[in-house]
Amino acid sequence: MSARHLIIGFDGFDLAIVRDLGPGLLPHVHSVMARGAFSAQRSVEPPATLPNWTTFLTGVDPGRHGVFDFTTRHGYDVRFSGGSVREAPSVMSRLDALGLRCACLFFPATYPPEQLANGVFVSGWDAPVAFEADASFVWPPAMHASLVKRFGAQRFDDVDEFDADRPGWHAELPRALEERVGRKRDLAAWLLAGEQWDAFAIYFGESDTAAHYLYGLHDPRSPRHPSEHPGSGARPSGLARVYAALDRALGELLAAAGGEAGPGSVELTIVSDHGSGGSSDSVLYLNRALAEAGLLHFREAGVERQLVGRLKELALTRLSPALRERIFGLFGTALPSALESRARFGAIDFSRTLCFSDELNYMPAVHLNLAGREPGGIVTPTDVPRVRAQIEQALRALRDPLTGAPVVAAVHRREDLFQGPFVERAPDLLLELHLDRGYTYNLMPSASAPPGTGCFRRLAPDEWLGRKGRSLPGSHRPNGFFAAAGPRVSEAGEIDTHIADATATWLARMDVAVPPEFAGRVLYEALREVVGDEGSAVRALPVLPGTSRSSVRSAADEARIEARLRALGYVD
Repeated sequence: MSARHLIIGFDGFDLAIVRDLGPGLLPHVHSVMARGAFSAQRSVEPPATLPNWTTFLTGVDPGRHGVFDFTTRHGYDVRFSGGSVREAPSVMSRLDALGLRCACLFFPATYPPEQLANGVFVSGWDAPVAFEADASFVWPPAMHASLVKRFGAQRFDDVDEFDADRPGWHAELPRALEERVGRKRDLAAWLLAGEQWDAFAIYFGESDTAAHYLYGLHDPRSPRHPSEHPGSGARPSGLARVYAALDRALGELLAAAGGEAGPGSVELTIVSDHGSGGSSDSVLYLNRALAEAGLLHFREAGVERQLVGRLKELALTRLSPALRERIFGLFGTALPSALESRARFGAIDFSRTLCFSDELNYMPAVHLNLAGREPGGIVTPTDVPRVRAQIEQALRALRDPLTGAPVVAAVHRREDLFQGPFVERAPDLLLELHLDRGYTYNLMPSASAPPGTGCFRRLAPDEWLGRKGRSLPGSHRPNGFFAAAGPRVSEAGEIDTHIADATATWLARMDVAVPPEFAGRVLYEALREVVGDEGSAVRALPVLPGTSRSSVRSAADEARIEARLRALGYVD
């Protein structure tokens, strides 16, 4: 069996790294680039995981799908929500409604899985507190037992990223990620062998994990390169090993998708949500910078403030993964959401604060403390233009005292970046930061700053390798990776693309009209023939609800799908 269209998502995959590693280490990726089109694809702003993958999977702007982060903010509380608030259906569910056979595996922010009538949907990690893909992550649910029996449980914490302080952890990471890539590859190959798929999409997050933790060891010029670390001189580096494992998986899945017709018969799309680069050793405490500008005020340090930070630290680093899972399982997302809310905002005196930040490293942003929206808001609607201008002026004037260089490159108002009915879910202002000597600044929570620290500091050498919940040596970049090849793709070479263009072009290559609400364009310059919304398109996507409003299939529908899976051998 085979797949007409194979879509592979490599999280954080970066064209600059691909070029640096070369065709010797990555023969399959470079072969695709040579026989098709490729780019250092531009991400949705900011280059964060959830809004970008959700744009790719739905085709629409974040202002239309409503997913901007792992959490949604309600006043001064944050709730882990992931893809459950998505207001747009995935392209896979819309193709399914046309009667096409589709599979969508492991993409983040896709929980709960969409209930395909003709295909398979396995949700990926939905929030940083997700541990394992149980039956609720799999559609149809009857397939879960077969997947576990053949390939084991699909766990999201098989690599404990909160244990990165442990000696030897970084040396063990490449092997663990290689093994995870292999498990996903084997599962996908099994599904590909079972029948003919119209579209088959699979996500690999291992490139992102490797870049976050291993970039400092990979790059000898990094200010966080620990030359004495055992992994610093390894060749190939740990990061290169993970990229090579993904390249091998690409080759094997392409061969499996091609079946008897061969890999050249497959319409292939490779896409990443953002790129990856190195982090500086400079830390910015954004809320402290806002406080120094008179825009934010902190409460007096008290027992509660110290206790919450300590509780979060203990929950993430001192509890075993099994105990963390058990505790969070008892409380759902309520406990981690409460801890996260207090850790972010518990130190702020909102009665005297005009604006504040979540201080998220992957999404530098500022919220207005707006009266009528926030419970203690003090900025009236008529004051918004003045306060916003005051914030922008203060941020543009911010300079790094360690180098004298400006820090903020641009301040974007959300309505200038996004379009659609859910723009109000985005922060009021989104920031672009300059690079610090070629590396990204590290945003860290002001509440965790050492006593006496201002809004900037340098990391100590024992902090360079980092761990989840702290600064990491690898960071997101706005340009990632795109490549396409297949019978309908020309040898166009390097082109200019946006992540939403990848979705529009993939649909056009399936002779499906690109809906008017889509954010991207068809990359006609990369195609051999005119296809899509102006040419040979013969099918239109139906309108469906998003995850937050999707209906549940009847028991009869579920039984019919289960019977079909048994006949195909997917269910024991």
